[in-house]
Amino acid sequence: MATQSSNVLKMLQEISAKEVDMATEALANAMKVASEAKAKQDMLLEYRQDYEKNLNKILEEGMGAEAYQNFQNFFGKLDQAIAGQQNVLDTANQQVKVHQQLWQESQRKKLSYDVLLQRSDKRELQVEQKKDQKMMDEFAMRISRPKNL
Repeated sequence: MATQSSNVLKMLQEISAKEVDMATEALANAMKVASEAKAKQDMLLEYRQDYEKNLNKILEEGMGAEAYQNFQNFFGKLDQAIAGQQNVLDTANQQVKVHQQLWQESQRKKLSYDVLLQRSDKRELQVEQKKDQKMMDEFAMRISRPKNL
């Protein structure tokens, strides 16, 4: 028979399990956002490298000052986009760290309730075993007692 404290612990354990699930989902989402931000940054960096190769190839063949200026303006805007994406990536990585900490805290909380519930169950079992042993001792005493007394 479960005690009231055991029931409360079971309820808290269930709540903490839901918190772990929610923290896991939030962490997965944060990791997905960070991964997408990294992929976009990689794409921008690759895009810049390709344009830089094109510029070098065109420079070898010769290029006018206006076209060169246009390339430089384009690189400036591309570098701004890369820097902006780096900020997005940094923020996403910070969010991953925050969600990792929240997940770890929820895991610790759940594990604490698991341990408390196990201890409670163990105590209840010991109490039941003592009751059973006492009943068996009393039964054995009654059987061994002479009926004449």
